[in-house]
Amino acid sequence: MTTVLLSIPPDHVLLNRKFVSKQEVIRAIGEIMVRCGEVTPRYVQGMFEKEDQYSTWITEGVALPHGTNEVKSEVLRNSVVVVQIPDGVEWGNGKTVHVAIGLAGTGNEEHLELLAALAGVLQHRANVERLRWSDSEEEVIGMLMAEGQEETP
Repeated sequence: MTTVLLSIPPDHVLLNRKFVSKQEVIRAIGEIMVRCGEVTPRYVQGMFEKEDQYSTWITEGVALPHGTNEVKSEVLRNSVVVVQIPDGVEWGNGKTVHVAIGLAGTGNEEHLELLAALAGVLQHRANVERLRWSDSEEEVIGMLMAEGQEETP
């Protein structure tokens, strides 16, 4: 079991937010990552480029914005930023996102570990709903920690 997700600070969880576009969501994620010294501004640009190339929508109501392969070297340390959008935001092609989880991994291995750990959480619809409606940063962080990857009742 991976431990990559064990260090999500509370200021990396944005609850009950409203956005008019996916670009605003990605910008909010990128601002946190840059402010905290986790990525360079070029990585954030790569997040927009990735979204232009391929949608990062992955499952009902969830997107995983991240940079292109060309900006991997712009990641200074692993980062996960969770944005909860209860009312949803249009993500393209008629898809609505209620939870966007921005990712930045320092290398191929770390990036894949982040994705695998998140997949363990997001494969359960009940977890996605809890992420959408939770009013607690601590609950969201706990769900994304390695030991929080089992489906909850």
